[in-house]
Amino acid sequence: MNKSIKLSSVQIFLMALAIGLAVASNYFVFPLIEVMARYFGLDVASSGMLITLTQLAYALGLIFLVPLGDLLDNKKLIVSLYAVVSISALLIALAPSLWLFVGGLLLVGAFCTVAQILMPLAASLTAPEQRGRVIGTLMSGLLLGILLSRTFSGLVAHWWGWRMVYVLGAAMLLLMTLILQWKLPHVQRERSALGYWQTLVSVWSLLWRTPLLRQRGMLGALDFCLFSVLWTPLTLLLSHAPYYFSLSTIGLFGLFGALGIFGSNVGGWAADKGHTYAMTVVCALLFLLSWALLYAGGMYLWALIGGVILLDFAIQALHICNQSLIYRSDPALKGRIASGYMSMYFIGGVLGSLASAMAYAHYGWSGVALLGGAIALLILLCALLFKCEHMA
Repeated sequence: MNKSIKLSSVQIFLMALAIGLAVASNYFVFPLIEVMARYFGLDVASSGMLITLTQLAYALGLIFLVPLGDLLDNKKLIVSLYAVVSISALLIALAPSLWLFVGGLLLVGAFCTVAQILMPLAASLTAPEQRGRVIGTLMSGLLLGILLSRTFSGLVAHWWGWRMVYVLGAAMLLLMTLILQWKLPHVQRERSALGYWQTLVSVWSLLWRTPLLRQRGMLGALDFCLFSVLWTPLTLLLSHAPYYFSLSTIGLFGLFGALGIFGSNVGGWAADKGHTYAMTVVCALLFLLSWALLYAGGMYLWALIGGVILLDFAIQALHICNQSLIYRSDPALKGRIASGYMSMYFIGGVLGSLASAMAYAHYGWSGVALLGGAIALLILLCALLFKCEHMA
């Protein structure tokens, strides 16, 4: 890797914006699931599966695309993947049938993993004592992309229909593709001498032989599982009794979750100061408290808002602690480390989305809250057991 290249504040901001926009494209669907279900004639249970499919596609992209960051020129790879995401978003906007619509969702989900190639690239160009803060900035972009995508999606769909959400999304993605081609630094990184399939196999070998990566990957999986448990059925809760909110109001709910951006900053600070273990335990306790509030949120709006803010804060703080630890390693392995960790992370999200959709369909919001509380307790138990702080 060329050590003379360092990221400027402008480049860090650009990468955070690019990461946020990439992941946002995969989350436009969240506040729209009910209106899309009606449009394509799906029932409530099937509409929840749309979200599960997007998370599954993202997990597959993490497994099969992100390791390419160790094999190919990062700038060309990032720009190419971004271009595919923009075309796929346009396919969703123009899809005349359910199958083309689902195909577009799957393509966006898989190729928007370009965000996880940008992340380790930035980490590899950052001094160790600043890495936590830089990753926190990038994760703030990712968090805002995920949560503000709901606000954007809900407001646009309310006034111009759900297809316009993806038309505008495709336009923004195409513009970002051109900006990245122009501004993203061209970095000569140390690359793997392995072939593609050997690289894929080595991801899981790396997970198996590295205790920190394995443990933090498990915590990450449970972390994002909680995120999906909350956000998958939240639209359904808000659109029915006792709330009956409109699409635009449901979209604005993402603003409360966006306050979790402060969790990224706190997690980055804790990682830079060497307090990752203590922060992990604190996050686990916050998870338990947040689900107690969310249980009451089935009837009381103040409890629902408080639970959303607290849960997203803790989710981001734990995620930053995890990433700050696992990226302390050989630059030639960063793509595979990102692939391994984020694959576990989003597999957790897929399972959380699926379990949450089933819990809501059979037991309503109280079933979802109890599921979230059980996962939060499991995180606390894991946090007390996992004390490995340095890459083996």
